[in-house]
Amino acid sequence: MATKINLNQPKNQIVKQLNLMHAVDIANELYELNEEERIELIHILPIDMVDNVFLELEEDEIVDFFSHLDDVRRRRLLTDLSAHDLKLLFELLEKEESVRLLSFLSTDKKVVIEKLMLYDETKAASMMRDNYIVLKKDYNISNAMKEVINEVKDTDLIDTIFIVDNDELYGLIYLKDLIIARKNDSLESIINTDIKVINDEASLSDAINKISNYDIKVLPVVNSNNHLVGIITADDVLEEIALDHESHVDKFVAMGDFDEDSSPFVRAYQRLPWLLVSIVLNLVIAMFLSIFSGTIEMISALILFQPLILGMAGNIGTQAIAVTILKIHKNETKDFSQHIKKEVLIGVVNAIIVGVFGFLLSWGFLSFSSFDVGSVNLILLSFVIALSLALSMFLSAIFGVFIPIILTKLKVDPAAASGPVISTINDLVALLIYFGLATIIIIPLIS
Repeated sequence: MATKINLNQPKNQIVKQLNLMHAVDIANELYELNEEERIELIHILPIDMVDNVFLELEEDEIVDFFSHLDDVRRRRLLTDLSAHDLKLLFELLEKEESVRLLSFLSTDKKVVIEKLMLYDETKAASMMRDNYIVLKKDYNISNAMKEVINEVKDTDLIDTIFIVDNDELYGLIYLKDLIIARKNDSLESIINTDIKVINDEASLSDAINKISNYDIKVLPVVNSNNHLVGIITADDVLEEIALDHESHVDKFVAMGDFDEDSSPFVRAYQRLPWLLVSIVLNLVIAMFLSIFSGTIEMISALILFQPLILGMAGNIGTQAIAVTILKIHKNETKDFSQHIKKEVLIGVVNAIIVGVFGFLLSWGFLSFSSFDVGSVNLILLSFVIALSLALSMFLSAIFGVFIPIILTKLKVDPAAASGPVISTINDLVALLIYFGLATIIIIPLIS
């Protein structure tokens, strides 16, 4: 259990307590304090913990934290952290302040940060790191080990070391192999040349897929000349996947931009537009249903099975939408035809099976219940219910497949297709099928 920081104790005791805490616990507690307490804690934070606490902050806390650091702690943070870790800070700062701080960085780090900020966030290179070690191919083991010892910094990732030949990426070696190799051996004997790389212009989703599919811990990023320009780590990808997943879940339920610290009124305001749109669409449904008021009056039993029709249509539609959005997000639908065929076939099979069960269950319920269906033939009514189930489920599955694909083609976020609006459209189609079939098939026989 995380230890709470007691700011009422002497300063040396607070520092001692902070040294015993994990950076993530300090970061979490930091922004539960009021502004005065937060500033006090930042000022006494041990200088060797500043970097780690900074890395655990949420995006909306970064600038506030940095602005309250003294000059010594600022310089330490700017010096110790990699360009990758500093990139977000420079993106969040005001332009003038960002330019001023860039002038304090080493030339190499400044160039890397400016380059990272130029990449579109959808590109793989936008999240690459520069804290890695590079060795030349013609080194022997002894020279390579000396170079690693002399060049390594605390923030460098050294488990994987990259090898270049005439500035081109040649392969990689693992630190454990370098340690156990004989000192007079050539580096060539432990170089792995069969490596996966990603171009700096490739999409971020391509990098995520490559790391996931090949179980890669570190993915080198190269330019068009096969020069190593950075690396992407599995940890960074995992964090990106988690953030992206959270974003898609929020959109899936049409919640808008979600902030845990938002008041109930702010959250209500974010969700309200979708709910209002749903109200309007439900009024449209009510208007269409008024067309079938005569059918409903003559066959009141139809109302009993309306929730069944709507529920099953919504379920299969949601399943199809979720699978399609997941495929699109994982970039697995460059050729949509196979996915469409598969999902349509699934929709047909499920619709037929559920339709048959719907017929048997509705006929059994109506036969043994005391509900008066008048002169309506039970088998015919059960057939209409079953056919409505099958058709509405099939069409909902079709909508679930095609709507995200169409939105993707139009360069619109497909996650929006899974909100309340699409659910309401599914309801409208299902009810039109249900009451429409009843009007066409049953009404003429009992009129």
